[in-house]
Amino acid sequence: MLDYPQFKLPEFLLDKIYLEDVISTALNLIFFHRALGPVKLNHMRCERLPKITQLRCGEPQVDKDIKKLIDNINNDPNMINCQSLQISLKFMEEQPTTLLQFFKPKLKVFEEWLLLFQFGLSSLDKTQDDFTHILTKIIDIATANYDHFDEQFDQSQQKPLKYPYELTFNLQ
Repeated sequence: MLDYPQFKLPEFLLDKIYLEDVISTALNLIFFHRALGPVKLNHMRCERLPKITQLRCGEPQVDKDIKKLIDNINNDPNMINCQSLQISLKFMEEQPTTLLQFFKPKLKVFEEWLLLFQFGLSSLDKTQDDFTHILTKIIDIATANYDHFDEQFDQSQQKPLKYPYELTFNLQ
């Protein structure tokens, strides 16, 4: 039994050519709603999904980690024959430490997001319509579960990323 909420988004039929746009857009939206303080947002059209505008967080580490995840998925030798993909994004917070743990803070997961994809052929219009539904679901979940986050951002920290995170994937 998990001791933190797990937000499992509805499974999504995805043509592999849209993979980069879908993963980048969904993860940036989750990061924006769940783990960032005030950031300068960038809006940009998805490369292969012209009806979808991507909200980019503008946090270099997030961009780098999402790109690395996508590259790792695309370069995985199992990608050729896989039928599904699961991406996990866990947010963590530092736990109170003892003197012995001073140099390495203990992290505890406080929520996990699961994105589930089945690979198959899908038209551009259907992909965009279904993906819009997924994006709306992300916003609904984030809004309904806002209790963990402070209303005020600590400006003294001067770094927008508020929580450590872990991004992993599993191909099947």
